Amino acid sequence: RFTYAYDSRYYAEFNFGYNGSERFYKNNRFGFFPSGGLAWSISNEKFWSELKPVVSNLRLRATYGLVGNDAIGSAADRFFYLSNVDMNNEGRSAVFGTDRSYSRDGVSISRYSNFDITWETAYKTNLALEVGLFDKVQIMADFFREHRKNILMPRQDIPSTMGLSAPISANLGEAIGKGVDISVDYSHSLPSGVWMQALANFTYATNAFEVYEEPEYDESWLTRVGYPISLQRGFIAERLFLDDEEVANAPRQNFGEVRGGDIKYLDVNQDGEITALDKVPLGYPTVPEINYGFGLSAGYRGVDISVFFQGLARESFWIDAAATAPFASYVYSGESFPSGTILQNQLLKAYAESHWSEDNRDVYALWPRLSATANSNNQQRSTWFMRDGDFLRLKQLEIGYSFSENVLTRLRLATLRVYVSGTNLLTWSKFKLWDVEMAGNGLGYPIQRVYNLGLQVSF
Repeated sequence: RFTYAYDSRYYAEFNFGYNGSERFYKNNRFGFFPSGGLAWSISNEKFWSELKPVVSNLRLRATYGLVGNDAIGSAADRFFYLSNVDMNNEGRSAVFGTDRSYSRDGVSISRYSNFDITWETAYKTNLALEVGLFDKVQIMADFFREHRKNILMPRQDIPSTMGLSAPISANLGEAIGKGVDISVDYSHSLPSGVWMQALANFTYATNAFEVYEEPEYDESWLTRVGYPISLQRGFIAERLFLDDEEVANAPRQNFGEVRGGDIKYLDVNQDGEITALDKVPLGYPTVPEINYGFGLSAGYRGVDISVFFQGLARESFWIDAAATAPFASYVYSGESFPSGTILQNQLLKAYAESHWSEDNRDVYALWPRLSATANSNNQQRSTWFMRDGDFLRLKQLEIGYSFSENVLTRLRLATLRVYVSGTNLLTWSKFKLWDVEMAGNGLGYPIQRVYNLGLQVSF
Protein backbone atom coordinates (compact mmCIF):
# COMPACT_ATOMS: atom_id res chain seq x y z
CA ARG A 1 0.00 0.00 0.00
CA PHE A 2 1.23 3.50 -0.90
CA THR A 3 -0.43 6.61 0.54
CA TYR A 4 0.43 10.24 -0.16
CA ALA A 5 -1.05 13.59 0.98
CA TYR A 6 0.12 17.11 0.27
CA ASP A 7 -0.93 20.32 2.04
CA SER A 8 -4.43 19.01 2.88
CA ARG A 9 -5.30 19.43 -0.79
CA TYR A 10 -4.05 16.47 -2.81
CA TYR A 11 -4.36 12.82 -1.82
CA ALA A 12 -3.43 9.54 -3.46
CA GLU A 13 -3.50 5.93 -2.40
CA PHE A 14 -2.56 2.76 -4.28
CA ASN A 15 -3.05 -0.82 -3.16
CA PHE A 16 -1.60 -3.95 -4.71
CA GLY A 17 -2.75 -7.39 -3.64
CA TYR A 18 -1.49 -10.75 -4.86
CA ASN A 19 -3.80 -13.42 -3.48
CA GLY A 20 -3.90 -17.20 -3.71
CA SER A 21 -6.73 -19.64 -3.07
CA GLU A 22 -6.65 -23.38 -2.38
CA ARG A 23 -9.84 -23.80 -4.39
CA PHE A 24 -8.11 -23.40 -7.75
CA TYR A 25 -5.47 -25.40 -9.59
CA LYS A 26 -1.90 -24.15 -9.30
CA ASN A 27 -1.91 -22.61 -12.80
CA ASN A 28 -4.89 -20.37 -11.86
CA ARG A 29 -4.47 -20.16 -8.11
CA PHE A 30 -3.05 -16.64 -7.77
CA GLY A 31 -4.53 -13.34 -8.82
CA PHE A 32 -3.16 -9.79 -8.90
CA PHE A 33 -5.70 -7.18 -7.79
CA PRO A 34 -4.48 -3.56 -7.81
CA SER A 35 -6.50 -0.45 -6.96
CA GLY A 36 -5.92 3.27 -6.75
CA GLY A 37 -7.62 6.46 -5.70
CA LEU A 38 -7.16 10.22 -6.00
CA ALA A 39 -8.79 13.09 -4.13
CA TRP A 40 -8.66 16.86 -4.46
CA SER A 41 -9.91 19.21 -1.71
CA ILE A 42 -10.72 22.20 -3.87
CA SER A 43 -12.01 24.23 -0.93
CA ASN A 44 -8.49 24.25 0.57
CA GLU A 45 -7.03 26.02 -2.43
CA LYS A 46 -6.11 29.70 -2.04
CA PHE A 47 -8.37 30.79 -4.88
CA TRP A 48 -11.37 29.35 -2.97
CA SER A 49 -10.94 31.52 0.14
CA GLU A 50 -13.59 34.06 -0.91
CA LEU A 51 -16.15 31.28 -1.44
CA LYS A 52 -15.49 29.56 1.88
CA PRO A 53 -18.36 31.24 3.75
CA VAL A 54 -20.80 29.79 1.22
CA VAL A 55 -19.19 26.55 0.05
CA SER A 56 -17.25 25.54 3.13
CA ASN A 57 -16.13 22.20 1.70
CA LEU A 58 -15.69 20.97 -1.86
CA ARG A 59 -13.89 17.71 -2.55
CA LEU A 60 -13.61 15.38 -5.52
CA ARG A 61 -12.70 11.69 -5.24
CA ALA A 62 -12.09 8.97 -7.82
CA THR A 63 -11.14 5.32 -7.32
CA TYR A 64 -10.63 2.37 -9.62
CA GLY A 65 -9.59 -1.14 -8.76
CA LEU A 66 -9.92 -4.88 -9.13
CA VAL A 67 -11.38 -7.16 -6.47
CA GLY A 68 -11.05 -10.94 -6.60
CA ASN A 69 -13.63 -13.38 -5.29
CA ASP A 70 -12.94 -17.07 -4.69
CA ALA A 71 -16.24 -17.74 -2.82
CA ILE A 72 -17.92 -19.05 -5.96
CA GLY A 73 -19.87 -22.22 -6.59
CA SER A 74 -21.36 -24.29 -3.77
CA ALA A 75 -19.83 -25.19 -0.41
CA ALA A 76 -19.27 -28.73 -1.72
CA ASP A 77 -16.99 -27.39 -4.48
CA ARG A 78 -14.08 -26.63 -2.18
CA PHE A 79 -11.45 -27.88 -4.62
CA PHE A 80 -12.58 -27.30 -8.19
CA TYR A 81 -9.53 -29.00 -9.67
CA LEU A 82 -10.31 -32.34 -7.99
CA SER A 83 -12.94 -34.79 -9.16
CA ASN A 84 -15.46 -36.18 -6.71
CA VAL A 85 -15.95 -39.92 -7.25
CA ASP A 86 -18.05 -42.29 -5.13
CA MET A 87 -16.80 -45.84 -5.58
CA ASN A 88 -19.60 -47.38 -3.49
CA ASN A 89 -22.82 -45.90 -4.77
CA GLU A 90 -25.80 -48.15 -4.00
CA GLY A 91 -27.95 -46.35 -6.54
CA ARG A 92 -25.70 -47.63 -9.32
CA SER A 93 -25.28 -51.17 -8.07
CA ALA A 94 -25.38 -54.21 -10.37
CA VAL A 95 -26.79 -57.70 -9.69
CA PHE A 96 -25.06 -60.88 -10.84
CA GLY A 97 -25.77 -64.64 -10.91
CA THR A 98 -28.62 -66.80 -12.09
CA ASP A 99 -30.51 -66.28 -8.85
CA ARG A 100 -29.58 -62.54 -8.78
CA SER A 101 -28.42 -62.82 -5.18
CA TYR A 102 -24.98 -61.21 -5.63
CA SER A 103 -24.64 -57.48 -6.08
CA ARG A 104 -21.86 -54.89 -6.15
CA ASP A 105 -22.09 -51.14 -5.63
CA GLY A 106 -21.41 -48.94 -8.63
CA VAL A 107 -19.39 -45.81 -9.30
CA SER A 108 -20.83 -42.28 -9.52
CA ILE A 109 -19.24 -38.91 -10.30
CA SER A 110 -20.69 -35.73 -8.81
CA ARG A 111 -17.89 -33.43 -10.03
CA TYR A 112 -15.27 -33.64 -12.74
CA SER A 113 -11.84 -32.16 -12.19
CA ASN A 114 -11.52 -28.71 -13.71
CA PHE A 115 -8.11 -27.00 -13.94
CA ASP A 116 -9.47 -23.89 -15.66
CA ILE A 117 -11.75 -22.42 -12.97
CA THR A 118 -10.25 -19.30 -11.41
CA TRP A 119 -11.03 -16.04 -9.61
CA GLU A 120 -14.19 -14.07 -10.27
CA THR A 121 -12.98 -10.50 -10.82
CA ALA A 122 -14.83 -7.22 -10.29
CA TYR A 123 -13.60 -4.01 -11.96
CA LYS A 124 -14.88 -1.21 -9.72
CA THR A 125 -15.08 2.50 -10.52
CA ASN A 126 -16.27 5.18 -8.10
CA LEU A 127 -16.59 8.93 -8.60
CA ALA A 128 -17.58 11.01 -5.60
CA LEU A 129 -18.43 14.63 -4.78
CA GLU A 130 -18.43 16.14 -1.28
CA VAL A 131 -20.03 19.54 -0.76
CA GLY A 132 -20.39 21.55 2.45
CA LEU A 133 -22.62 24.63 2.49
CA PHE A 134 -22.55 27.39 5.13
CA ASP A 135 -20.97 24.94 7.61
CA LYS A 136 -24.48 23.54 8.06
CA VAL A 137 -25.23 21.24 5.14
CA GLN A 138 -23.05 18.31 4.11
CA ILE A 139 -23.77 16.53 0.82
CA MET A 140 -22.04 13.38 -0.39
CA ALA A 141 -22.75 11.79 -3.75
CA ASP A 142 -21.08 8.61 -5.01
CA PHE A 143 -21.50 7.34 -8.56
CA PHE A 144 -20.34 3.76 -8.95
CA ARG A 145 -20.00 1.14 -11.64
CA GLU A 146 -18.87 -2.46 -11.43
CA HIS A 147 -18.03 -4.83 -14.28
CA ARG A 148 -17.86 -8.35 -12.91
CA LYS A 149 -16.14 -10.94 -15.09
CA ASN A 150 -15.43 -14.68 -14.86
CA ILE A 151 -18.75 -15.43 -13.13
CA LEU A 152 -19.01 -19.17 -12.56
CA MET A 153 -21.90 -20.68 -14.51
CA PRO A 154 -23.01 -24.19 -15.50
CA ARG A 155 -22.45 -25.00 -19.16
CA GLN A 156 -25.61 -25.30 -21.25
CA ASP A 157 -26.58 -27.56 -24.12
CA ILE A 158 -24.07 -30.31 -23.38
CA PRO A 159 -25.38 -33.25 -25.44
CA SER A 160 -26.33 -36.37 -23.51
CA THR A 161 -24.30 -38.42 -26.00
CA MET A 162 -21.17 -37.22 -24.18
CA GLY A 163 -22.17 -39.50 -21.32
CA LEU A 164 -21.47 -36.98 -18.56
CA SER A 165 -23.08 -37.71 -15.20
CA ALA A 166 -22.27 -34.37 -13.53
CA PRO A 167 -22.72 -30.75 -14.63
CA ILE A 168 -19.78 -28.77 -15.99
CA SER A 169 -19.14 -25.20 -14.87
CA ALA A 170 -16.84 -22.49 -16.21
CA ASN A 171 -15.94 -18.82 -15.67
CA LEU A 172 -18.21 -17.57 -18.44
CA GLY A 173 -20.56 -14.90 -17.13
CA GLU A 174 -20.26 -11.14 -17.05
CA ALA A 175 -22.50 -8.58 -15.36
CA ILE A 176 -22.64 -4.82 -15.02
CA GLY A 177 -23.79 -3.03 -11.87
CA LYS A 178 -24.13 0.72 -11.49
CA GLY A 179 -25.90 3.33 -9.43
CA VAL A 180 -25.71 6.36 -7.21
CA ASP A 181 -25.57 6.84 -3.44
CA ILE A 182 -26.48 10.26 -2.00
CA SER A 183 -26.59 11.44 1.60
CA VAL A 184 -27.47 14.86 3.02
CA ASP A 185 -26.90 16.05 6.61
CA TYR A 186 -28.10 19.33 8.06
CA SER A 187 -27.57 20.82 11.51
CA HIS A 188 -28.46 24.28 12.82
CA SER A 189 -28.91 26.04 16.15
CA LEU A 190 -30.63 29.34 16.93
CA PRO A 191 -29.87 31.79 19.75
CA SER A 192 -33.38 31.18 21.09
CA GLY A 193 -32.41 27.63 22.02
CA VAL A 194 -34.00 25.88 19.09
CA TRP A 195 -31.79 23.26 17.47
CA MET A 196 -32.39 21.03 14.49
CA GLN A 197 -30.67 18.12 12.75
CA ALA A 198 -31.87 16.41 9.58
CA LEU A 199 -30.55 13.62 7.43
CA ALA A 200 -31.54 11.84 4.24
CA ASN A 201 -30.04 9.08 2.15
CA PHE A 202 -30.93 7.67 -1.23
CA THR A 203 -29.44 4.73 -3.10
CA TYR A 204 -30.27 3.56 -6.60
CA ALA A 205 -28.45 0.46 -7.81
CA THR A 206 -29.22 -1.72 -10.78
CA ASN A 207 -27.44 -4.54 -12.58
CA ALA A 208 -27.72 -6.68 -15.68
CA PHE A 209 -26.08 -9.67 -17.28
CA GLU A 210 -23.67 -8.83 -20.10
CA VAL A 211 -22.71 -12.43 -20.90
CA TYR A 212 -24.78 -15.47 -19.95
CA GLU A 213 -24.32 -19.07 -21.00
CA GLU A 214 -27.57 -19.95 -22.76
CA PRO A 215 -28.87 -21.34 -26.05
CA GLU A 216 -29.63 -19.13 -29.04
CA TYR A 217 -33.36 -18.72 -28.45
CA ASP A 218 -35.86 -18.02 -31.20
CA GLU A 219 -37.97 -16.33 -28.51
CA SER A 220 -36.17 -13.09 -27.61
CA TRP A 221 -37.83 -12.85 -24.18
CA LEU A 222 -36.06 -15.99 -22.95
CA THR A 223 -32.57 -14.48 -22.95
CA ARG A 224 -31.10 -13.25 -19.67
CA VAL A 225 -28.62 -10.87 -21.27
CA GLY A 226 -29.58 -7.28 -20.51
CA TYR A 227 -31.88 -8.19 -17.61
CA PRO A 228 -31.24 -7.74 -13.86
CA ILE A 229 -29.70 -10.71 -12.04
CA SER A 230 -32.54 -11.20 -9.52
CA LEU A 231 -35.34 -10.59 -12.03
CA GLN A 232 -37.85 -13.45 -11.93
CA ARG A 233 -39.40 -15.18 -14.93
CA GLY A 234 -42.77 -16.79 -15.20
CA PHE A 235 -46.11 -16.88 -16.96
CA ILE A 236 -48.48 -14.04 -17.74
CA ALA A 237 -51.76 -14.82 -15.96
CA GLU A 238 -54.75 -13.59 -17.95
CA ARG A 239 -57.45 -14.52 -15.41
CA LEU A 240 -59.13 -17.62 -14.00
CA PHE A 241 -60.86 -20.16 -16.23
CA LEU A 242 -64.61 -19.64 -16.16
CA ASP A 243 -65.44 -23.35 -16.37
CA ASP A 244 -64.19 -26.74 -17.62
CA GLU A 245 -65.44 -26.04 -21.13
CA GLU A 246 -63.13 -23.05 -21.45
CA VAL A 247 -60.23 -25.21 -20.22
CA ALA A 248 -60.92 -27.74 -22.98
CA ASN A 249 -60.85 -25.04 -25.67
CA ALA A 250 -57.74 -23.18 -24.42
CA PRO A 251 -54.06 -23.92 -25.08
CA ARG A 252 -53.04 -26.95 -23.06
CA GLN A 253 -51.43 -26.19 -19.68
CA ASN A 254 -49.13 -29.07 -18.76
CA PHE A 255 -49.19 -28.70 -14.97
CA GLY A 256 -51.38 -31.52 -13.74
CA GLU A 257 -55.16 -31.44 -13.74
CA VAL A 258 -56.58 -28.08 -14.83
CA ARG A 259 -60.22 -27.22 -14.23
CA GLY A 260 -62.56 -24.26 -14.12
CA GLY A 261 -61.38 -21.74 -11.56
CA ASP A 262 -57.69 -22.43 -12.15
CA ILE A 263 -55.29 -19.77 -13.44
CA LYS A 264 -55.28 -19.26 -17.21
CA TYR A 265 -51.87 -18.42 -18.68
CA LEU A 266 -51.06 -16.55 -21.87
CA ASP A 267 -49.66 -18.56 -24.78
CA VAL A 268 -46.89 -16.08 -25.55
CA ASN A 269 -45.33 -17.94 -28.50
CA GLN A 270 -48.75 -19.12 -29.74
CA ASP A 271 -47.78 -22.76 -30.22
CA GLY A 272 -51.01 -24.08 -28.71
CA GLU A 273 -49.64 -25.09 -25.29
CA ILE A 274 -48.23 -23.47 -22.18
CA THR A 275 -44.60 -24.50 -21.61
CA ALA A 276 -41.34 -23.03 -20.33
CA LEU A 277 -41.05 -21.22 -23.68
CA ASP A 278 -43.90 -18.94 -22.54
CA LYS A 279 -42.05 -17.65 -19.48
CA VAL A 280 -41.21 -13.94 -19.68
CA PRO A 281 -39.43 -11.42 -17.40
CA LEU A 282 -41.81 -10.35 -14.63
CA GLY A 283 -41.98 -7.13 -12.65
CA TYR A 284 -38.98 -5.66 -10.88
CA PRO A 285 -36.05 -7.59 -9.33
CA THR A 286 -36.59 -9.26 -5.95
CA VAL A 287 -33.73 -7.13 -4.60
CA PRO A 288 -34.97 -3.50 -4.39
CA GLU A 289 -33.25 -1.09 -6.75
CA ILE A 290 -34.07 1.94 -4.59
CA ASN A 291 -33.46 2.26 -0.85
CA TYR A 292 -33.97 5.52 1.00
CA GLY A 293 -34.51 7.03 4.40
CA PHE A 294 -34.90 10.44 6.02
CA GLY A 295 -35.16 11.73 9.53
CA LEU A 296 -35.39 14.82 11.68
CA SER A 297 -34.37 15.67 15.23
CA ALA A 298 -35.29 18.96 16.87
CA GLY A 299 -35.47 20.46 20.30
CA TYR A 300 -36.40 23.55 22.26
CA ARG A 301 -35.28 24.04 25.83
CA GLY A 302 -36.01 20.67 27.49
CA VAL A 303 -38.22 19.16 24.80
CA ASP A 304 -36.77 17.02 22.02
CA ILE A 305 -38.29 14.98 19.22
CA SER A 306 -36.77 12.68 16.63
CA VAL A 307 -38.38 10.79 13.76
CA PHE A 308 -36.99 8.50 11.07
CA PHE A 309 -38.63 7.08 7.94
CA GLN A 310 -37.37 4.14 5.87
CA GLY A 311 -38.49 2.97 2.44
CA LEU A 312 -37.68 1.07 -0.70
CA ALA A 313 -38.96 0.94 -4.27
CA ARG A 314 -38.69 -0.97 -7.53
CA GLU A 315 -39.04 -4.40 -5.96
CA SER A 316 -41.42 -7.27 -6.71
CA PHE A 317 -42.28 -10.31 -4.62
CA TRP A 318 -44.60 -13.28 -4.93
CA ILE A 319 -47.17 -14.61 -2.49
CA ASP A 320 -46.14 -18.16 -1.65
CA ALA A 321 -49.09 -20.05 -3.15
CA ALA A 322 -47.93 -23.39 -1.76
CA ALA A 323 -47.50 -22.13 1.82
CA THR A 324 -50.85 -20.26 1.89
CA ALA A 325 -52.97 -22.78 -0.07
CA PRO A 326 -56.15 -23.36 2.00
CA PHE A 327 -56.73 -26.91 3.31
CA ALA A 328 -53.48 -28.22 1.78
CA SER A 329 -52.35 -31.07 4.03
CA TYR A 330 -48.88 -32.42 4.74
CA VAL A 331 -47.28 -34.89 7.14
CA TYR A 332 -45.43 -33.22 10.03
CA SER A 333 -42.03 -34.54 11.04
CA GLY A 334 -40.85 -31.97 13.57
CA GLU A 335 -40.91 -31.86 17.38
CA SER A 336 -44.00 -29.77 18.19
CA PHE A 337 -46.40 -32.59 17.26
CA PRO A 338 -46.05 -36.39 17.18
CA SER A 339 -44.21 -37.56 14.07
CA GLY A 340 -46.62 -38.39 11.27
CA THR A 341 -49.28 -35.89 12.37
CA ILE A 342 -51.28 -34.65 9.38
CA LEU A 343 -51.59 -30.85 9.40
CA GLN A 344 -53.66 -28.59 7.19
CA ASN A 345 -53.24 -24.96 6.19
CA GLN A 346 -55.86 -22.59 7.51
CA LEU A 347 -58.13 -20.57 5.25
CA LEU A 348 -56.97 -16.96 5.22
CA LYS A 349 -59.75 -14.43 5.62
CA ALA A 350 -58.71 -12.69 2.39
CA TYR A 351 -59.02 -15.97 0.46
CA ALA A 352 -62.37 -16.79 2.09
CA GLU A 353 -63.74 -13.45 0.94
CA SER A 354 -62.39 -13.66 -2.61
CA HIS A 355 -62.07 -17.05 -4.31
CA TRP A 356 -63.56 -18.77 -7.37
CA SER A 357 -66.41 -21.17 -6.71
CA GLU A 358 -69.26 -22.75 -8.65
CA ASP A 359 -71.62 -20.32 -6.96
CA ASN A 360 -69.43 -17.30 -7.62
CA ARG A 361 -67.36 -17.72 -10.81
CA ASP A 362 -65.28 -14.60 -10.28
CA VAL A 363 -62.48 -14.92 -12.84
CA TYR A 364 -60.52 -12.15 -11.09
CA ALA A 365 -60.85 -13.46 -7.52
CA LEU A 366 -57.79 -13.28 -5.27
CA TRP A 367 -57.59 -17.08 -4.93
CA PRO A 368 -58.42 -19.72 -7.59
CA ARG A 369 -60.72 -22.65 -6.88
CA LEU A 370 -60.31 -24.31 -3.50
CA SER A 371 -58.69 -27.73 -3.41
CA ALA A 372 -57.82 -30.21 -0.68
CA THR A 373 -54.54 -31.04 -2.41
CA ALA A 374 -51.71 -28.98 -3.84
CA ASN A 375 -52.58 -27.55 -7.25
CA SER A 376 -49.46 -27.52 -9.44
CA ASN A 377 -51.03 -25.30 -12.10
CA ASN A 378 -51.86 -22.52 -9.65
CA GLN A 379 -48.45 -22.65 -7.96
CA GLN A 380 -46.48 -21.75 -11.09
CA ARG A 381 -44.51 -18.49 -10.90
CA SER A 382 -46.75 -15.96 -12.67
CA THR A 383 -48.14 -12.45 -12.54
CA TRP A 384 -51.18 -13.71 -10.60
CA PHE A 385 -49.40 -13.73 -7.24
CA MET A 386 -46.87 -11.00 -8.11
CA ARG A 387 -47.05 -7.98 -5.81
CA ASP A 388 -45.44 -4.54 -5.56
CA GLY A 389 -42.90 -4.46 -2.72
CA ASP A 390 -42.67 -0.63 -2.46
CA PHE A 391 -43.26 0.78 1.01
CA LEU A 392 -42.54 3.70 3.31
CA ARG A 393 -42.35 3.00 7.04
CA LEU A 394 -42.30 5.26 10.08
CA LYS A 395 -39.41 3.34 11.57
CA GLN A 396 -38.70 5.32 14.72
CA LEU A 397 -40.35 8.11 16.70
CA GLU A 398 -39.18 9.44 20.05
CA ILE A 399 -40.29 12.37 22.20
CA GLY A 400 -38.41 13.30 25.34
CA TYR A 401 -38.12 15.94 28.05
CA SER A 402 -34.94 16.85 29.95
CA PHE A 403 -35.44 18.57 33.29
CA SER A 404 -33.85 21.98 33.91
CA GLU A 405 -30.71 22.71 35.93
CA ASN A 406 -32.79 23.99 38.87
CA VAL A 407 -34.63 20.69 39.19
CA LEU A 408 -31.40 18.69 38.81
CA THR A 409 -29.70 20.73 41.53
CA ARG A 410 -32.51 20.12 43.99
CA LEU A 411 -32.53 16.40 43.20
CA ARG A 412 -28.72 16.21 43.15
CA LEU A 413 -28.69 14.65 39.70
CA ALA A 414 -26.49 15.27 36.68
CA THR A 415 -29.23 14.52 34.11
CA LEU A 416 -32.86 13.48 34.22
CA ARG A 417 -34.81 12.74 31.06
CA VAL A 418 -38.10 10.97 30.41
CA TYR A 419 -39.10 9.80 26.97
CA VAL A 420 -41.60 7.77 25.00
CA SER A 421 -40.66 6.04 21.76
CA GLY A 422 -42.09 3.70 19.17
CA THR A 423 -40.71 1.45 16.44
CA ASN A 424 -42.46 0.33 13.23
CA LEU A 425 -45.44 2.56 13.95
CA LEU A 426 -46.93 3.13 10.47
CA THR A 427 -46.47 1.66 7.02
CA TRP A 428 -47.66 2.96 3.68
CA SER A 429 -47.88 0.26 0.99
CA LYS A 430 -50.20 -1.00 -1.75
CA PHE A 431 -49.98 -4.50 -0.26
CA LYS A 432 -52.45 -5.04 2.60
CA LEU A 433 -52.59 -8.79 3.36
CA TRP A 434 -49.68 -8.69 5.84
CA ASP A 435 -46.54 -6.68 6.51
CA VAL A 436 -45.08 -5.94 3.10
CA GLU A 437 -41.49 -6.31 4.34
CA MET A 438 -42.19 -10.01 4.96
CA ALA A 439 -42.68 -10.33 1.20
CA GLY A 440 -44.11 -13.74 0.22
CA ASN A 441 -43.58 -15.29 3.67
CA GLY A 442 -46.76 -13.86 5.16
CA LEU A 443 -47.37 -16.75 7.55
CA GLY A 444 -44.00 -16.31 9.26
CA TYR A 445 -43.37 -14.36 12.46
CA PRO A 446 -44.39 -10.74 11.80
CA ILE A 447 -42.34 -7.61 12.32
CA GLN A 448 -43.13 -6.21 15.76
CA ARG A 449 -44.53 -2.80 16.62
CA VAL A 450 -42.81 -1.69 19.84
CA TYR A 451 -43.66 1.06 22.35
CA ASN A 452 -41.23 2.21 25.05
CA LEU A 453 -41.55 4.47 28.06
CA GLY A 454 -38.17 5.29 29.54
CA LEU A 455 -36.28 7.24 32.17
CA GLN A 456 -32.64 8.29 31.89
CA VAL A 457 -30.86 9.27 35.09
CA SER A 458 -27.20 9.99 35.80
CA PHE A 459 -25.58 11.12 39.06
